[in-house]
Amino acid sequence: MTKNVVLARPRTVARWRVAAPAKPVKPAKPYPDFPLFPHATRRWAKKIRGRFVFFGPWNDAQGAIERYVMQRDALMAGLVPRPLERTLNLVTTVGWRVPNGLTSAVSGRRAAPRSLAGVTADDGENATPGHVANTASTSDPDGLTLRDLVNRFLTAKKKRVDSEELKATSFGEYLRISGRLVKSFGPYRLATDLKPVDFARFRDHLAKTRGPVSLSGDITKVRTIFRFAEAEGLIDRLPRYGPGFDKPSRTSIRKARSARGVMMFERDEIATLLAAASLQVKAMILLGLNCGLGNTDVASLPRSAVNLTKATLEFPRPKTGIARRAVLWPETVEVLKTVAKARPKAVDPKDKSLVFLTRYGKPWTRIHQPKGGSGLGRGAIALDSVSSEFSKLVRDVGVHRPGRSFYALRHTFRTIADELGDRRAIDLIMGHENGNDMSNYYVERVSQERLAKVAEHVRAWARISQTPTAAS
Repeated sequence: MTKNVVLARPRTVARWRVAAPAKPVKPAKPYPDFPLFPHATRRWAKKIRGRFVFFGPWNDAQGAIERYVMQRDALMAGLVPRPLERTLNLVTTVGWRVPNGLTSAVSGRRAAPRSLAGVTADDGENATPGHVANTASTSDPDGLTLRDLVNRFLTAKKKRVDSEELKATSFGEYLRISGRLVKSFGPYRLATDLKPVDFARFRDHLAKTRGPVSLSGDITKVRTIFRFAEAEGLIDRLPRYGPGFDKPSRTSIRKARSARGVMMFERDEIATLLAAASLQVKAMILLGLNCGLGNTDVASLPRSAVNLTKATLEFPRPKTGIARRAVLWPETVEVLKTVAKARPKAVDPKDKSLVFLTRYGKPWTRIHQPKGGSGLGRGAIALDSVSSEFSKLVRDVGVHRPGRSFYALRHTFRTIADELGDRRAIDLIMGHENGNDMSNYYVERVSQERLAKVAEHVRAWARISQTPTAAS
């Protein structure tokens, strides 16, 4: 009979120790003056402005020194260096001299791809759809990039907004076209590198989504950006735009305006809008129809410009500074009094003088800059809540028509008021001034009775007295 044998558990258990990996043997510098050192992470590194910056693995000392030489100045200045592909291409195609006698470090390097923004460069007809062909720069590597140009331009325009010399909506248009310009050509394309073929392709790109009228405005804005660069001494001369970047002809603009239809509201549509609008939007609609005010006009309207006791409005146009005076309807006065009682508190003290503030206590048109944003071209948004709220309203009540915005109320006022034939009184209400009209120099006063007659004519046409306008 076999006995069970019990093996005693040893009092000590052997512990297997895994030998620590040997420390990597750091390579020697390729030559004594090599500016990088071998970091323990098996990369070539250098401490710049208090932090380690890595330029490549140990086994690619040549590539590491190339990256260091190309990006050193930007890193020393605390800037984000340009893409390595672009700077290497400059070295190989232009023969840019590398400082400190390190030219041998980049000799023999192949040219980088000719793409700066994920767009294949092609000088022929096969350019990637939706983008402009983006070729590598062949001029001064320290030249003005499109990103730098538009940021300087937008910064200058933002100062004009802050000083109330430029509308926030106008800034928003400059911001939009600047974004399309940079997106199409790439942020690191030099402003002086753009040729007529580039502008022609950019125009074709814009024309896919913009009608003749809007396209004409976009072309003007692009030219404005480059005129700014020339005036500031950022570029020596304006670029050659070429005939491919001309504005649409007057004939095509007339055809486009004819095709889009009449840009005004009929009286039944106005009644529908007033019945469904919120309190502040209702007041804005009345001001647009009563006085011909536009988006920026109502958004920037100060309380001091409205005299509810005398039922008058005196408010120079923000766009031009031309004097404007109007008589308010009783219905407009009634709604404005209700708006004043329900007006939210302004977040920013400088906005406390405005008639209209959003529910959050902010202006209805403004520039929104995210916290921590570095540069107006990065994240800045032009907000026009007047336009967005009105667009939502016309869609909700079923009177939407492409191209017919809040500004169409101004068209409506002018169209109906012109039936009276008192052009001088109508111009004063709208803030218009014809430089060729000699009456501007000789007519010193337009009576209140004439202004009231114009206001009453439009009020009777729209049947405002029969439309409920009290606050809901």
